[in-house]
Amino acid sequence: MNVLLDTQAVIWYVTDESLLTPKARTVINGADLAYVSAVSFYEIAIKLAIGKDAGIKRSLPDIIKLVLKSGFLWLPMAANHIETYSSVPLLDNHKDPFDRMILATALADNLIIISSDHNFPLYSDLVTTIW
Repeated sequence: MNVLLDTQAVIWYVTDESLLTPKARTVINGADLAYVSAVSFYEIAIKLAIGKDAGIKRSLPDIIKLVLKSGFLWLPMAANHIETYSSVPLLDNHKDPFDRMILATALADNLIIISSDHNFPLYSDLVTTIW
């Protein structure tokens, strides 16, 4: 099984793993491949720049180092992700561009999303979300 962590799951994994559900931890640790999208690092950078506390207790360079040290694979934004983005429907007025890029990436690459976001299950016809 190959998984893609959403931004909040990444933050919790590297800063306070106890905030993940036992199921999410088990799936992440048992995954064949566990990815973190470059998109998540853009989102973290923006949150840090505007002072939005999302449990981020470290600098962006520290988070990147921790993510890579933890064995996650960096998933760059690719053309197929951008092309798939336009096919992700706007459900319940869910306009968060970072969520939608993560959804498009998971859809394009057939990845399971690890996320606590209440909007991701809206897309259960397109991708599987585990929390």
